Amino acid sequence: MSEAEGSQINSEFNGLYFCDTFIAKELVALILTQVDYKSLIANCRLVCKQWNSIISDSLFWKHKTESEKRKWPSLPRDCNIPWSFYASVYIYNPVDRNLIRNSNGKYRLLHWTVLSKAGDGFAFEQPPVGSDNVPLEAENDSKLVENACFATSYHSCSKEQIIDLSALGFFPDVLKQCKPKIYCKDWYAGRFDCGCVYECTFSLLDEAKNVIDDFQFRTSINQWEGREWHKVEHCFNEYPESVRYLKFYHGGTDRQFWAGHYGAKMTGASVVVSFI
Repeated sequence: MSEAEGSQINSEFNGLYFCDTFIAKELVALILTQVDYKSLIANCRLVCKQWNSIISDSLFWKHKTESEKRKWPSLPRDCNIPWSFYASVYIYNPVDRNLIRNSNGKYRLLHWTVLSKAGDGFAFEQPPVGSDNVPLEAENDSKLVENACFATSYHSCSKEQIIDLSALGFFPDVLKQCKPKIYCKDWYAGRFDCGCVYECTFSLLDEAKNVIDDFQFRTSINQWEGREWHKVEHCFNEYPESVRYLKFYHGGTDRQFWAGHYGAKMTGASVVVSFI
């Protein structure tokens, strides 16, 4: 074999010819599903047009997701949305799951931004003191079976989480074309022996974190009437395409100024984005 012939054969094995000359595209895609997602996005897409085409296909990410026994959501077929969203489905699993972290206080105030902690501040209770056990539905919402909750005190205790929807793959094109529903839910209760106040606000924010739509709820519970758990929920299904974040706020206090944690309790906070 001449040096020129050897050089020609070697050149045919580089990335530019690998897909369409020697191995069927389907087999190459199968091999690439075994590569970690960081290498796929940062390196493999740059090898050649064929590899970029494979990795930039929603079906590729569907096969990779299912091959690893991960959940692939029911997405509308008529939406022309970027491949990066489907990659985000694999990486972050953002669809049809609770995006609120530490929803029942198991990790104390981790992941929450505390806005006020007056009186004796927030407490973690397991089981709830002076109220019924946490309903099974609330535990299912939070994906935690702990019979646990936050409890507030004799002055305002409030906290929030801000969820970056864009960072999870819900880009402007996705929100504009597909308008997934954004479900927000919280559970609250008082104590049997002390009146309390509970409030929550679910807000959609733009890129500058200005409020563009919100839902507000506030209630007062009388003494001797507070041990039962109640659910508050709202669905955003018509909203501007400028949505980038969701802010989940809730808080409470007692009405009788008793030392300790006799104020409103909350648990099972959830935010779920769904295309169904």
